[in-house]
Amino acid sequence: MKLANVQHDHKVCLKMASELLGAPVRAVSLNWQVEQLLRAHLRLEARLGLDFGHPFLAFTSGPKGQVLENGLEQYRLEIDGVTIGLVKVVAPFPNTCVAKWYQFWAVPVEHYRRLYRFLRRLERNSIDVIAPIMRAGDRQRLWNETIGFLAHGRQTLKMYGVPQKRGVLLLGTPGNGKTMACRWLLSLCQRRGLRWRSVTAQEYACAKAGGEVHELFELDGPGIILFDDLDQSLRDNAGCDADRSTFLTELDGLHPHEGVVYLFTSNARVGDLDPAFRRPGRIDLYLHFQRPDAELRREFVVERWHADITAAIDLDRVVRETDGLSFAEIDEIKKLMVLRFLDTASWDWGAAWAAYQAGHNTGKSAQRIGFNSSVARNRTIPDTLVASSGA
Repeated sequence: MKLANVQHDHKVCLKMASELLGAPVRAVSLNWQVEQLLRAHLRLEARLGLDFGHPFLAFTSGPKGQVLENGLEQYRLEIDGVTIGLVKVVAPFPNTCVAKWYQFWAVPVEHYRRLYRFLRRLERNSIDVIAPIMRAGDRQRLWNETIGFLAHGRQTLKMYGVPQKRGVLLLGTPGNGKTMACRWLLSLCQRRGLRWRSVTAQEYACAKAGGEVHELFELDGPGIILFDDLDQSLRDNAGCDADRSTFLTELDGLHPHEGVVYLFTSNARVGDLDPAFRRPGRIDLYLHFQRPDAELRREFVVERWHADITAAIDLDRVVRETDGLSFAEIDEIKKLMVLRFLDTASWDWGAAWAAYQAGHNTGKSAQRIGFNSSVARNRTIPDTLVASSGA
């Protein structure tokens, strides 16, 4: 497949869309999520083939019963009282032995910026900012050290020579709310126009192999960089000193990073992490996500479970019997209850609880492990801002 062929066919498709709309057009590519948001506001006016004949449709079992495989779809869109036309183009790649397709949207040049602003507004409005289940004071501390830090005070910090970056470490065994808190921060960043980057251990390893680790620590504007479960290389007794040195060097930066919050999640204990990593100046807030107490378990069920379920169960019994369980484990019991409801049309907490216990061999463990254990509580915490959270 030659580039010249692709360019020729693309120009042909743009010309057809332009003739259909009666105006010069520009091509726009939309990802799946954005396209779904847009489609809720579109009105289909016509379908045409690439030769202005019949379109090539695929009959499906979905709700619409058909989908465009090859051709053009003309739509009408209302934006703030202005009607604009859009064309969805689906065309085959030229000179390929296997059927392959490319697609794009054509928008009139005069409405290009209007469509962009409309799509951004749709995306912002679609963000569901659900606060994590955690103690109000801990949630406020987390906000202050992340979104609050990025929103206020950076100019003052710069004036007084204070680094314009923060380090936040979320600690705790799996299932107790770290991911819930990260999703909350992500939604807040999207709503406020802040940058967000998520770095996994695999992405870090690939960047290290390619000598591009420094790029993982940079943003093109104020925002948050999440390093998810990257503690294995930062444990005090782990592997290569050179690896830890590279990480810490990039975290500090040869040139001070500005307007960035480094957010770390870890299942490790504080004492197991490299002291050089957890020293003040690199980590400014430790937030512990312990197994939820009775108050948080009750809040979790009331706020996150469907009203049909909460109306049918003994909430006091649920809170009492789930003592020592994580949010994830409590949600697993809910799933068992819903599956049983599909068969019996009744909400039976007792049966779901018994099924959960049977599937996990026993009930609650007699000895807790992790950050609720006496060993963890007696460990020395670094001299920095420390908070404990149930979620």
